[in-house]
Amino acid sequence: MNHKWKIGEMAKLFDISTDTLRYYEKAGLLSSDRHCDNGYRYYSYDDLVILMDILLFRNMEVAVKDIRPMITRMDLGDIKQVLIQNDKLVEERIEALVRQRTLLGQIIAQYELCEQQLGKFSLVPAPDFKYKFWGAQEEDLLQIIRHYKKPDRSWMHSARYTLLLPPDELFNNRSFDSAQIGISFDKETLSKLDLSEQQEFSSLPEKDCLYTVLGTDYSRQENEVLVKALAWLKEKGRQVEGPLLGRYLASTHKDGYDYYEIWIVLHSA
Repeated sequence: MNHKWKIGEMAKLFDISTDTLRYYEKAGLLSSDRHCDNGYRYYSYDDLVILMDILLFRNMEVAVKDIRPMITRMDLGDIKQVLIQNDKLVEERIEALVRQRTLLGQIIAQYELCEQQLGKFSLVPAPDFKYKFWGAQEEDLLQIIRHYKKPDRSWMHSARYTLLLPPDELFNNRSFDSAQIGISFDKETLSKLDLSEQQEFSSLPEKDCLYTVLGTDYSRQENEVLVKALAWLKEKGRQVEGPLLGRYLASTHKDGYDYYEIWIVLHSA
């Protein structure tokens, strides 16, 4: 076929930009003939067919550098191997997206829990996750990050920051300015650690707990929800044994608040 297409016509035919065609030419994927009189680029039918393959491969996210040998010197088997390798890369991205969506669902659920349970009180069994505490200084938080960080940052959603208020702090200060900083894992995640490290983690006694969600800016000021929680327990005739355990849920950085679901261990009724 002797029909020729100008660069603009070719771009319009495939809904791509003329810059894209020029880029493919510069990369050695495509060629055009320049008219000696007007300097226009013209593409032949063979160029059109090659461009269709280029766009097909790019639609499958094959790298431009890999396409050139595919359309110039590779046979069927070689092309197939490139596509198989690309298929593996796509599968890895799909798996990463599934993990990302799972994480999004978890974090959304945590924010919803904040909205639903903030300042509401109930009696529940002690949680079954396990925790470990370092101290109450900023350096302790940095130590946690250094100890559990992984290249893929997977620790960020499998580990939950956790606070501890011993009974005396709970009764006397009713604030979180000196809370101990730690980390907690569910049983499945904890089982992946070395046995010696698993033994460093503790759990709350199997007793009733007051459960609620509260926010804190870690100031010395009494926490309003915590004060109300202790008053609610007094009305119910339940005595606090302690400690208070708080597990991170969400943050609102505009006001410097972190939100925790908390459990306060109670004496047996």
